[in-house]
Amino acid sequence: MAAGLALALTACGGLAASPGDESSSSAAAYTELATGSAASAADEAALQKVPASARDAYAGFWQSTRLGPNPYADWSAPKAPWQFCYSSAYQGNSWRQEGLTVAQGIVDQLTGQGLVKGKLIVSDANNNASLQATQINTMVQKGCNVIFVMQPPTVGLCNAFEGARKAGALVVVMQTGTDCTNVMQSDFGAYHAGQTSAAWLVKKTGGKGTVVMCDGIPGVAAGEARQAGAAAVFKEAGLKVDHITGQWTPSTIKSQMLQYLSTNPGDVAGVWDGGVCAVPVTEAFEQAGRNLPWITGFEGACAWLANWKKTGKDSIGFTQGAGQGVVEAFKIALRMLAGQKPEFNTLLYPLQTIDGSNVDQYYNPAMTLNSACNAQPTGGEVVPASYYDDLFKGGNQPATFTSGLDKLPVK
Repeated sequence: MAAGLALALTACGGLAASPGDESSSSAAAYTELATGSAASAADEAALQKVPASARDAYAGFWQSTRLGPNPYADWSAPKAPWQFCYSSAYQGNSWRQEGLTVAQGIVDQLTGQGLVKGKLIVSDANNNASLQATQINTMVQKGCNVIFVMQPPTVGLCNAFEGARKAGALVVVMQTGTDCTNVMQSDFGAYHAGQTSAAWLVKKTGGKGTVVMCDGIPGVAAGEARQAGAAAVFKEAGLKVDHITGQWTPSTIKSQMLQYLSTNPGDVAGVWDGGVCAVPVTEAFEQAGRNLPWITGFEGACAWLANWKKTGKDSIGFTQGAGQGVVEAFKIALRMLAGQKPEFNTLLYPLQTIDGSNVDQYYNPAMTLNSACNAQPTGGEVVPASYYDDLFKGGNQPATFTSGLDKLPVK
């Protein structure tokens, strides 16, 4: 399925070339999105161009996105005040709501500095790519200077992005991969995160036994990138790997895990979490009366941390809430509004790791198995502002803000 996805994305990408130029030479400036594939020579060459200080976060980047030159190299930043806009593919869960809450808080701070005109313009496409494209076009007509796009589909919006770019709007895609090369992308290193949690599981299991990978929604590049990173580690370690597909839905995950346990009576050494899996997997093992294996986390859910404290079983995960993703996207936009030029179209950063050595820095006793929140990065940001110094050049100092992540409620 992964190979078929990669072919489909290449065929449907449309804007494979540099914005406004679809010549073969321009297309070659960007690597191809190749989910589930090994690195090509072009991928390896592109990776070596990334500054050493950020290179770990770019490991396996081709699994979820394309890497090449800054598509806004000739863009002239408008003078303040600016109109900020927020296009969300879907707002129907607490993770997405957190992201919008943080965005509104940042805009309020910038408004107080005299840098914003009007209120934050927000749209929700309810997972409809055509509707989201229309909403982005409308934002351009309303004079949006910066459009933040939360987790759009990998393909389908390139033309809308191109229309915004040509109109002078800066578009920053957050928290997902995209086949479009005419936008800025801000995301965490998904492949590297998958590698990190898988390596932990190999160590805990001693590299022996069967590991079950709890995968997300097939075809979502960001999810498949972390799966590919984990699978590579397990293969190198020689572990037997089975899969369940949980669709990032707790009820589905529990059902799939119970079904797996009913047909696989042998011991399970560990379960790798591709997102939202830890709690329902634990419940499935308990319901089946089976010994609880080592289970990783992923997105730093409050419920996962409460589950960790309940079982007393060590785990590993990351601070991957939507709010921290919004914070990093704003850092990029404000640098560009200050005239700084990014070296690449895709700016990836590492996540903070939560493990047995630091779990109490992220756990709050108010967290329960039913909590719908995420642990937040210590220090209020997943990486310091200086992380991006090697990824930008020129320009002035950007406007600053307080993330407010440490003030988000535990709910």
